[in-house]
Amino acid sequence: MTTTKAHRLTILAAFLSLIAALAHFWVMPEHFAEWWGYGAFFLVVACAQALYALLLLRERSSRLLWAGLLGNLAIIVLWAWTRTVGIPFFGPHAGEVEDIGAIDIVSKVVEALLIAVLAMLLRDEQTPEGTRAPRQTRPARRSLESGRSA
Repeated sequence: MTTTKAHRLTILAAFLSLIAALAHFWVMPEHFAEWWGYGAFFLVVACAQALYALLLLRERSSRLLWAGLLGNLAIIVLWAWTRTVGIPFFGPHAGEVEDIGAIDIVSKVVEALLIAVLAMLLRDEQTPEGTRAPRQTRPARRSLESGRSA
């Protein structure tokens, strides 16, 4: 991947993380109204996603990319859990299944896109500078190249 493409993907990842943070800030007041613990959770997640965007723009590293990928994946898994099994462990609504709202869908799509972009950046980090991963040819193409039929 070229440096320009990696730079653009880094900016995209930071932008997606900020959008996810804004979604969590948006719903934070209603969660504080339900219980202070739910509101605090959304505050922490929103601040972490906003801070992550800034850190990513400052210096991209494999460790930071992994942290963002796993952190956002954990948020998606917890969201899916609360929409299917129920709110885990704490608070007055523990065990209750939450409804799915439009802002939920937006934030989860944004976080899934963020995970995909981070995975692309991680793949680039794993490939040594100036080299490309070997390209796989399909069996049919190899047989055509060698003059034999598949």
